[in-house]
Amino acid sequence: MKITDIKTMRLRATIPTEGQVFSRSGVRSSRSTTLLQVETDEGITGLGSCSGNGELIEVIVARVLKPLLIGMDPAQIDDVWDKAYVRGGHKEFGTRGVGVVALSGIDVALWDILGKVRGVPLYQLLGGKCRDRVPVYATALYPEEPSKVAKRARGFAEQGFHGVKIKVGFDLDQDIRIVRAVRRELGKDFIVMTDANQGYTLDVGLQAAAAFADCGVFWLEEPLFVEDIAGHAELRERGKVPIAVGENLHMCYAFENFMVRGAVDYLQPDVARAGGITEIRKIAATAAEHGVPISFHTWGDGVALAASVHLSAAINECIVMELDYTYNPLREELLREPLRLVNGCLIPPDKPGLGVELNPEALQRFAFFGSEEITVRQDTLRAV
Repeated sequence: MKITDIKTMRLRATIPTEGQVFSRSGVRSSRSTTLLQVETDEGITGLGSCSGNGELIEVIVARVLKPLLIGMDPAQIDDVWDKAYVRGGHKEFGTRGVGVVALSGIDVALWDILGKVRGVPLYQLLGGKCRDRVPVYATALYPEEPSKVAKRARGFAEQGFHGVKIKVGFDLDQDIRIVRAVRRELGKDFIVMTDANQGYTLDVGLQAAAAFADCGVFWLEEPLFVEDIAGHAELRERGKVPIAVGENLHMCYAFENFMVRGAVDYLQPDVARAGGITEIRKIAATAAEHGVPISFHTWGDGVALAASVHLSAAINECIVMELDYTYNPLREELLREPLRLVNGCLIPPDKPGLGVELNPEALQRFAFFGSEEITVRQDTLRAV
């Protein structure tokens, strides 16, 4: 079997006003993703997902990765990595960043092909299931009046979710009021996480950690700039809340640096960013050596979500998985058969490979060929 083509599919869905949330880059008015399809001479195709700038991904795939990989055996995934990353691609696009994002999508597609060739679901390729159902927590709580956030949190608890995550990192006083309101609403035993999306300085992070500890917060996610390993280590040592990082890290080396330097309590790799399934397996093995649990970050589309569910079902170090529960038709409508959510748990598909198929109508409706918008709001970069 040989790779004959690698195609990119950029998608964008507009978010209606009632579904929009205020993120750290401003009001989120659309959702976008880039899918990859690897085709073979035997008619078997694989799907992958990339979480990054679609225009850049298209260029890297077309000009760097596709010329390197056409004609290779898709089942020899380690050989593909050796040629695409070790001996070839990284010289063109670097050892991390958008080039690794593009490779992540290709890697997921290769595992999808391998599962289809062998007639087994992805979790079986990964050694079999550790769990039949993957517990998830809901990411859907954004800054607004604290009582409203608390009411939303109550709704997710009543739906059976295994935790809720609050977006913080905007204004410290507001962050604390919201976290306290959610804790009062849900009681002392329900799991509440916080996510600053790199929004704090070290000094503010220490204040936040002290306040959140009093509220029994499960973790403080990405409190500081992602490259500041020393700062995360100091915050972890001096603060009173466990630290979670990983959604913006690429390749196992970056995760290992955080673990070796004592800067993290929970790892959150994203299969559509960190290096695909191949690299996630390395990250999980290293996490096991250091005794660090994993909770997969998910944000994009139904394909990435499916890959994450398979990984979460098969990797023993996974304790819970994120489920972005804001408005996202690229998650809900993109697949012919959406993933099943039962009592706060996602069920891994049992069909070969990823076990999912794209909905052609949705694919056509969300196809996007324009320029990517890059918006940075200076007033939301740091909570001080």
